[in-house]
Amino acid sequence: MEYALAGLSRAAPMLDSPLALLRPQEPVTQDPPPPTPTPAPSTPPPSPVQEPAARPNINPYDRDIAITVPLNFNRQVLGELPVLLTRDDRFIVESSSFQTLIKPLLTDEAQAALAASLEGVESFAPEEINATGIQLDYDPEQLAVLVLRIDPHLRLPAMLFRRGTPDAPEQAPEPFSAYINANVALSRRMSNGDVETPSLFLNGAIRYKSLVLEADVQGREDRFTGEYEMQRRYARLVFDQPEDFRRWYLGDLDPETRGRQGFVELGGLGVARQRRRFEPFRNNVLAGTRQLVLQEESTVRILRNGVFVREFRLDPGQYDLSNLPLDTGSNDVQLEIRGQSGAVEQVSYSAYLDSIDLEPGDYEYGAYLGVTNNGFFGSPDYSGGDIAFTGYWRKAFINRPALGLGLQASEHVQTATGQTQFILDNGSRIQLDLSASQSNDVGAGYAAAVSFDHIVERDGLADNWTVVAEFVSEDFSSLGNRFGNNPTSWSISGGYSRRLNIDWVATVSGSYRMSRDAARGDAWTLNASTTYRFSPEWSAQFGLEYTDFEQTGPFSAFDGDGVGATFALIWTPRYDRRAEARYNSARNSGSLRFQQSPENRVDSFGYSLASTYDDGAGSLSGQVDYSSNRFDATLAHAAFGRDISNIAEEQVTSLRIGSSLATTGGRWAIGRTISDSFAIVYPHESLRNGDVIVGESLEGGRYTARSGAFGPALSNVLTSYVNQSIRYDALNAPTGYDVGDGVRRVRPTYRSGYAIEVGSAAFVSALGRLHGNGDRPLALISGRVRNLDDPTAEPELFFTNSVGRFAVQKLEPGKRYRVELFTNPAQGFEFTVPEDSDGLLDLSTVRVPIEVVQE
Repeated sequence: MEYALAGLSRAAPMLDSPLALLRPQEPVTQDPPPPTPTPAPSTPPPSPVQEPAARPNINPYDRDIAITVPLNFNRQVLGELPVLLTRDDRFIVESSSFQTLIKPLLTDEAQAALAASLEGVESFAPEEINATGIQLDYDPEQLAVLVLRIDPHLRLPAMLFRRGTPDAPEQAPEPFSAYINANVALSRRMSNGDVETPSLFLNGAIRYKSLVLEADVQGREDRFTGEYEMQRRYARLVFDQPEDFRRWYLGDLDPETRGRQGFVELGGLGVARQRRRFEPFRNNVLAGTRQLVLQEESTVRILRNGVFVREFRLDPGQYDLSNLPLDTGSNDVQLEIRGQSGAVEQVSYSAYLDSIDLEPGDYEYGAYLGVTNNGFFGSPDYSGGDIAFTGYWRKAFINRPALGLGLQASEHVQTATGQTQFILDNGSRIQLDLSASQSNDVGAGYAAAVSFDHIVERDGLADNWTVVAEFVSEDFSSLGNRFGNNPTSWSISGGYSRRLNIDWVATVSGSYRMSRDAARGDAWTLNASTTYRFSPEWSAQFGLEYTDFEQTGPFSAFDGDGVGATFALIWTPRYDRRAEARYNSARNSGSLRFQQSPENRVDSFGYSLASTYDDGAGSLSGQVDYSSNRFDATLAHAAFGRDISNIAEEQVTSLRIGSSLATTGGRWAIGRTISDSFAIVYPHESLRNGDVIVGESLEGGRYTARSGAFGPALSNVLTSYVNQSIRYDALNAPTGYDVGDGVRRVRPTYRSGYAIEVGSAAFVSALGRLHGNGDRPLALISGRVRNLDDPTAEPELFFTNSVGRFAVQKLEPGKRYRVELFTNPAQGFEFTVPEDSDGLLDLSTVRVPIEVVQE
């Protein structure tokens, strides 16, 4: 059964104004066809003239309907387009919207011709623009307008292969924001019952527009003097120019290095240009790609190609990684560092040769000028330091080898470096690295390296070859190695990895290092390993190795000679859960570990259990992580012994609690520690006693923060220069309360903040039915809703469904509203929202004097 609305004009308005061009269709006239010649006997007679096909039924209702539909071209949606479906199954298109959507496809001449044909015309029928070379049709099944054809000479050239383009920036942050993180850590040794004086870790940032002041300070008891000291890790100004991919620094600097440049901390001015998003500053850095500097007591886990190998508990200090056998061949080493303050960082280490991994035509640079820091620990000390410069420039040319140049210079040492790479046939590449130095202490030196890597693709699988050869002269020096301490002269490594199938990988690698220290001797390592995944949860690893080297120091557990085997079994039942058992016969060492990673949501737990055995010495440790709404905490206990029977010889219990205080947009909030950027989410006063929640996903009642007695909710995990969504909702809101979209798309800048209000004064929703004469429902009718008490307010759209039901949102208590229906003559109705409305207004049945004809 269908209904027709009597009295509706065929020229009914679509949105806010009537369409100007709704001309009656003229009959189509054609010139009489020329006489048809008599066909030859072999020519079949012409087909009889067919009657014009009936117009498709695109509008099942006996009235005009204004709707908004997609405009499609070649399976691509160009945008939303207002159209009018007439009662006689024609469709009328709004001119301005159509020109905006079709413009990116047309040449300048075609755009001018289309604009001329539609000049002064608010809407048009599709046949009226056929002369411009554009043909349109309406598809009732897709509910879309289709661009059937654009004459080829009217179209702009289309790219067959498109590069990825960045998303359009979402909402910018507040101009001013600030936050401070505070972590308190203390530990107790069971052997003597002593409880250490709590250590305090403070870090945070103050931002105004593009300028950021960031600092990190820690307070702890000196182990030798017993005095409590406050030390500055860093304090600096950071100024970003994202449109130029450039960042400026002033203060304590951690210069970025490339190639064989040495690392040294500076106090001064720096600038760096990188297209890729800048990474956060790290307290733990790989100095000169050979040394790890820890500013606090930390647990360091070493992984090789993603597989756990070893874990260390290390005091603050400097640790040399250059002689680890893990850095050979194509093996990538990842260090997971968890500090006493609760900070977790990851540092990647591989063959030192720095590939120029830029897009063709792109470039990057860094330049830092200042005074060198004399020490590695405590507050930076620039007294007596040298004025020094370190910088690099790298560019990936088009159809030419990439090039990288570097320079480091001070009064005592100067170093020049250069890198290039040549792309060969069949997926191969050669990289070259040359360096030269001059030091007042040791004289001239040089270093050179060459590497070759080759990838063979095999139906979705791949083989990888890598060979690296490096020579460093005895007197080669840099800013981080002024006196030329180079115990290794030659270093040669290579590796081959083959993926036999999607679940099975095999790797062979080896390395040789020629030592200048006769007491240490040369070092050889050979490794062969294979990993097989039995199921998505279970995998096993088996390996053989030959080692011939000696070394002393904090990693002396890797000393050894001879042949050994490694066995490992790994279980990963979920993305956040992992268990592994491992044994190495060459070192007579083994480990058991189970880890449940914590989630960044309220009332989530994470925990881990680990046990190690090192040729006699053993350890057993456990840790629990907890995330609350306003803080996060870690409780850990570790037992150590010289052998398994005395594994509880020394025991240490540690506790850390961390929280943060943030402000932006005139609001303050307390929450968990902030790593980069944040959002303060607070309820509108109309929510009364309702709380708001925020999170990446709110399914199952999960959320990352909640407002309450201590103020607004604090979302602490936003990342700078990335478009992302902040989802929010209201708890215990009145029935029908409109909280808005429930999501805010944002693009934070470095160390920035957002203030997001949930709800508004216009929170009421109205429901009802619209009937015409004879108490018959008015189906699929549209209009607009105006606030009579605020003429400047933007009108909201109004429409009914197939049985006449409607819903109107964003209404304010105590205000009068009028619904204007798109009818001819114009009809409508008014209503008032009560002052004491709690969120839902039932208008029941609203009747207007419109005749509804039943068919």
